[in-house]
Amino acid sequence: MKLHFMSVLAIGILFTFSCQRVNPEKEMAAIMDVLNEESAASLAGDFERYAATHIQDDLETRVEMGIHSYNVYKGWEEIGTVMHDFIDGNPLTDAVNRKENVRIRVKGNSAWLICDNIWETDVPEKHIVFNNLQTVFLEKVKGEWKISFASYYNKGNPDESY
Repeated sequence: MKLHFMSVLAIGILFTFSCQRVNPEKEMAAIMDVLNEESAASLAGDFERYAATHIQDDLETRVEMGIHSYNVYKGWEEIGTVMHDFIDGNPLTDAVNRKENVRIRVKGNSAWLICDNIWETDVPEKHIVFNNLQTVFLEKVKGEWKISFASYYNKGNPDESY
């Protein structure tokens, strides 16, 4: 009887773990959806949509690096304040955002992504390209991917001198 019970228990455990396998392609697509939604919300000037793509806790971090300096924003309160002012003050309705050279790693409920994050827009008599290297860490919370860390390294525009 003990052998039968142990066999049933082992099969039950194996079945449970086999049903929890992660589909990497599905998770990577869901992660790209989060990044694209974050960009779309910024383009639309919709801070609430933007905020919904983030963890919004005290450990969330945003790093912005340029050629000569950097800023580190610690915790959602600080990040939210900076981004709220930027998004509400600068809807980028005529801009386009692209993610290129994307690499994603998913491990359980955590993931990281790195890509070229390219923004383009036209202003009077000028076409502007903002090109940065974006690194993002995400966590899966209640079945949804959320951004917990993001960094942006400004790669500059080859058409402009700094």
